[in-house]
Amino acid sequence: MSTRIQIVKKRTSIALLLTLLLAVAQLSFHLSSASASYNLALGRYVWASSGTGLANAVDGGQSTFWQPNYGAAGWITVDLGSVQSVNQIVLKTPTYGHFVQAVTIQTSNSADDSSFTNQSTSTHAFYTGNSYTATINLPSTVSARYVRVNLSPVSGGGTATILGELEIYGP
Repeated sequence: MSTRIQIVKKRTSIALLLTLLLAVAQLSFHLSSASASYNLALGRYVWASSGTGLANAVDGGQSTFWQPNYGAAGWITVDLGSVQSVNQIVLKTPTYGHFVQAVTIQTSNSADDSSFTNQSTSTHAFYTGNSYTATINLPSTVSARYVRVNLSPVSGGGTATILGELEIYGP
């Protein structure tokens, strides 16, 4: 093989390698900038105090739902799989009826999810005007493996406690 062909092959290999490295760097940049819009709870393992339809709360569909025992307060916990940065919780109810619920958000990093820290407590109304959605911004970004949402029906606001979708986001 001539020296000239070897030089062309070497230069072509170097150009291809540089192109590949540039593509990987651009992909990495786009993935990190998109992380704030990724629902960390989607499809994750969940468990709850009681009720039916547990997996519905993290299936990506607002019309399917988890409901603790009728008329009772309940909690649902999501295992994020590893410690993640969390700063926003979005709660959605199915798009029918009018639900008012007291909500407490708790997080934990304990190995067995045995101890939780309160992050936010508030009351939310779910109705047409807010697309049956409540967005809860935590006071600061927290590191958490487990996120627990406690729901309680509010006196005079209906007796059903229903959660159509639980979404968790980080910065």
